[in-house]
Amino acid sequence: MKAAAGPQIVPVYGTDFRSTPIFFLQDDHDHWENDAASDEIVNFPIPWFQLQLARATQQLYYPEFLPDAARPTGLPWSGVSDRGDLSESFGTVRYGTLAEVVLYDVRRTLTLNGPTAVFVDPQVENWLMDRTASTDVRHLVHAPSNPFGWSAGKWGEWYPDMLDRDAAELTTSVQKPYWQEGWLAQHDRLVSAISAQRDRAPLVISGDLHAIGVGRMHRAGGVNMGARPVTTVLSGPVGTSIRGFPSVVRGIGASIPSHLEMEESVAPIEDHGFTIVDFLPDRISLRQYKWDVDRQPLEAIDTLEPFYSTDLNA
Repeated sequence: MKAAAGPQIVPVYGTDFRSTPIFFLQDDHDHWENDAASDEIVNFPIPWFQLQLARATQQLYYPEFLPDAARPTGLPWSGVSDRGDLSESFGTVRYGTLAEVVLYDVRRTLTLNGPTAVFVDPQVENWLMDRTASTDVRHLVHAPSNPFGWSAGKWGEWYPDMLDRDAAELTTSVQKPYWQEGWLAQHDRLVSAISAQRDRAPLVISGDLHAIGVGRMHRAGGVNMGARPVTTVLSGPVGTSIRGFPSVVRGIGASIPSHLEMEESVAPIEDHGFTIVDFLPDRISLRQYKWDVDRQPLEAIDTLEPFYSTDLNA
């Protein structure tokens, strides 16, 4: 386990980012599985052995989430132990009353119950809804481990689209095997609540798709967000091998699912990159940076300028 996990974590997060606070969310590969399903095997909910590997990796390399007064202590994979009042899968990053980021792992509590299936446990959904409706913090950002707004056609995504390899595009004309309609229903409940915030900029930031991008979600199925579009951000991968990019492995990059009406300010770019977010009392400022390993020298990182910037007003 150390031979596999150590080289992927320590050089980047223990060395390159040694002076930068880092918060980790686990996703499928952090549970030592790919989010795949077939007639032979369905990889999630995660089997016990891989679950223990995921928990051991977390305890060795990256911290659990510290307690927060507004986050219930009884959430799944959270509780009081001899190591403190911690949560393995659901966390909060808060800066006073200015900004709060709610982070949630969508793999650990995934279910396969058809129309009532969920990615995040109902208790977690209730916490997210409560925080989204709260008025005690100026800005609130959702940060799920699986992004809103785009799909690569994989099984364990919010959306029903799957990859048509011949056409090299997403399709819903073929049913995605073992995909659960309840996942999309939960997605719609969450984006509806995020859009309903009247005094905040509705914002979701995620990674996972190995790309950097920005979009505005105007509709999700029957949920009309035209009056309060949800800005969704792919924050960018700070490091990805060539086979980590979706277009290399799957023949298609991050694409807009058929369930959504999206306006792309930055169509997803498969480059190394990152996003800086400034929280100000009257707005949120986003700046995105990218670096091309094939066409730019390493030294160029020191003088990168944002290729895209925008302000989000409440």
